[in-house]
Amino acid sequence: MPKKVTKKNELGEEKIPYKSVVVCWLDSCEPSNNAEVEIHEIPKPQLIYQCGFLVKDEDEYVSVAGAFKPMESEGGTFDYVITIPRFAIKYIKTF
Repeated sequence: MPKKVTKKNELGEEKIPYKSVVVCWLDSCEPSNNAEVEIHEIPKPQLIYQCGFLVKDEDEYVSVAGAFKPMESEGGTFDYVITIPRFAIKYIKTF
């Protein structure tokens, strides 16, 4: 199978076809011991900073990948992907 041709910038570095982002979002959580939980043991939702490549940007959600492998298949493959519903997102910062 032929390798995918990737474009290079003026420094000879491969151009990555995805934006680098930090997504600040609110995640649900539960106590690690989740039986016979007393009221004072109930956790608050967790603020998460998710960093990676913005691989999907849809009306209802975004998907962020921690790694992108451009030559694994046509279009590449991704590792450590998480999909975050938009209602849970506080903001997205693009780099």
